[in-house]
Amino acid sequence: MIRIFGLRAYAGVAVVLTALQACAPNVYYPPRGERIPPPVVEQGTQGPVVSPAPRPPEVIAPQPMPAPRAQPPAVLALLDTAERQANAGDLESAAASLERAIRIDPRNAVLWYHLATVRLSQGDAQAAEQLATKSTSLAPGNSVQQARNWQLIARARAAQNDVKGAAAAEQRARELSRQ
Repeated sequence: MIRIFGLRAYAGVAVVLTALQACAPNVYYPPRGERIPPPVVEQGTQGPVVSPAPRPPEVIAPQPMPAPRAQPPAVLALLDTAERQANAGDLESAAASLERAIRIDPRNAVLWYHLATVRLSQGDAQAAEQLATKSTSLAPGNSVQQARNWQLIARARAAQNDVKGAAAAEQRARELSRQ
């Protein structure tokens, strides 16, 4: 039995994202009381020239990882139903269940991704690519989901005989996986 997606994977992804956030590199903050040196005054033939003082390094606050969203119970039930239907080979019913879940939570990138996988399994590579692109647009800052979407886009493009497009999508997925 092929398992297209599973609820346990979401819990695992949430744990991994939380662990990665905890391991984020520390940002350098200058010690308290550190003073910026005064400007240097150089004497020249036309009078003093004031050079700007060196700037302290810019401190860029790390961007927090988006917190995993709690799924509405109806969406979880529909997702579970869609998984069972897809595993049983009833892809049309799985797509219908996912579309109902999307009507409940239209900004859920994971639902769009799973609908894209079903459409690709049905042989509709063009729809799969469009749905995965939609999922990517709904997952800013979530490089794990975006990488999964780009892998799916690569498979959809390969199914459409777009070799260069598939290679570009695979490259983008690798770049996101390294983040």
